[in-house]
Amino acid sequence: MEEMIIAIVAIFFTIGVPVLAMATHFALRPLVRDLAQALGPQRRERETIARLAERIERLEGDHRERGELLDQLAEAELFRRQLEERAGGEAAGKLT
Repeated sequence: MEEMIIAIVAIFFTIGVPVLAMATHFALRPLVRDLAQALGPQRRERETIARLAERIERLEGDHRERGELLDQLAEAELFRRQLEERAGGEAAGKLT
């Protein structure tokens, strides 16, 4: 009796387990593939959103820098005009 049980268990582990594994593999493979395809676009969308957020941050930083440079340029132009007015007034004062 024991020999028969040992033979049945041995046959089950040598043939039954691999067959069960193959059946599970072929049964679950389409399910896993469908899940991967369904979740793939969401991951790509999150990555795209993250890249766009980084790009917007860089653009906003560039915009701020250009605004600061424009303010400095306007201030320099105002200062240049004031110097020209003073220089023009002094030159007119010397001529008279």
